[in-house]
Amino acid sequence: MKILPLAMLLVAVSAGAQQYERVDRPRSNDMRQNDDRRYAGEDIQLSCFGQAENTRYENRSGVEWNSSTHKYEQKSEVVAGKHDFDTTVNISIHDDRGRIRIPKQLIPPMNSGGSDGWWDIDELLVGHNEIRGRFRLNALNRPTLNIDRRSGAITVEGMIAFNGRCEMDSGHRRF
Repeated sequence: MKILPLAMLLVAVSAGAQQYERVDRPRSNDMRQNDDRRYAGEDIQLSCFGQAENTRYENRSGVEWNSSTHKYEQKSEVVAGKHDFDTTVNISIHDDRGRIRIPKQLIPPMNSGGSDGWWDIDELLVGHNEIRGRFRLNALNRPTLNIDRRSGAITVEGMIAFNGRCEMDSGHRRF
């Protein structure tokens, strides 16, 4: 009678152990669907062309009719609005470190500095099908970066936005 519970325990443990797969053992049907793996030793240089969006503040002044005094009066106001423009973003990845260069129009007046226009990419994950991470422009603005390695599509989302397509940049001149 004591053998039956022991046998059931061994079967349960072996079934539970089989659900976990060894990472170091290659699978025969490995389609690399798991993008959570890091691939060491990659050197990737990308130029990404697309459209960016930022918030622009404008000071508007003019005159406005005042119905209580029955005359025109000077009026001044600050108006915030979204501004779209075409631009280029550069990405540089070497091993597990990455940097992004964004255009000056997207850098907020209060920023964490960057290094010569480059910002370090934190939480960088270079997968087989996707590259993603975050970078810190300031304490409140930490945009996320997603690049689809199959299509080349890039999105940067935060208080700034950028959508476009990336191409490999070999560093060689085109002409």
